[in-house]
Amino acid sequence: MSVFIVYFIGEMNLIKAVIFDMDGVIVDSEPIHQKAEKESLLKYGVKISTEELSRYTGTTAKFMYDKLILKYKINTTFDKILSEKDKILFKLLENNTRPISGIYELIEKLKNQNLKLGVASSSHKKLINFIIGKLKLKKMFDSIVGCDDIIHSKPHPEIFLKSAKLLNFNPDECIVIEDAKLGVEAAKKAGMKCIGYKNLNSGNQDLSKADIIIEDFEKLDVKDFV
Repeated sequence: MSVFIVYFIGEMNLIKAVIFDMDGVIVDSEPIHQKAEKESLLKYGVKISTEELSRYTGTTAKFMYDKLILKYKINTTFDKILSEKDKILFKLLENNTRPISGIYELIEKLKNQNLKLGVASSSHKKLINFIIGKLKLKKMFDSIVGCDDIIHSKPHPEIFLKSAKLLNFNPDECIVIEDAKLGVEAAKKAGMKCIGYKNLNSGNQDLSKADIIIEDFEKLDVKDFV
């Protein structure tokens, strides 16, 4: 196992914290989210494509549903449709909470190097705690930020800036791992380095603004950063 000491590309700022997105990075849940979203919208006669939903990957449920309610003139409120989605989602996740391949080993490697770890997810805290609890990862994270804690959805940098503050580090001492275009944009706007994780289940995401792009956590190594 290689030593995970990461320096900024072209700079000499030592990385002290790693901030993880959750859906599509820690847990392979994007298809499950989309199934629940499709079913919740179908209740109102809206048959939405996977491609359209993929444009909202990385955003908060409120950001997405507010846009869709307006676009399709759905006669409901955000709170009501979210409640309907959550009922479907938690039922689906009960037996379908699968970690991303290599994520356990990566988290263990980072903890062994005394790096602080955070979760910054557009999901709400109840769902974040449910998932990382089922994966037995809760004790590994030093901070958790969900959509309950922020006003602005990704690609706004608020969620990552708040995560850095909770971890007691400057943004330039943190690196983000993201699988979504809007998440990568949020990380860069926050002044952080970003690893783009190409997860095919997250749709055709443009990760080109990430500092590096990977397809396999098991191959993530210090040589990818320096």
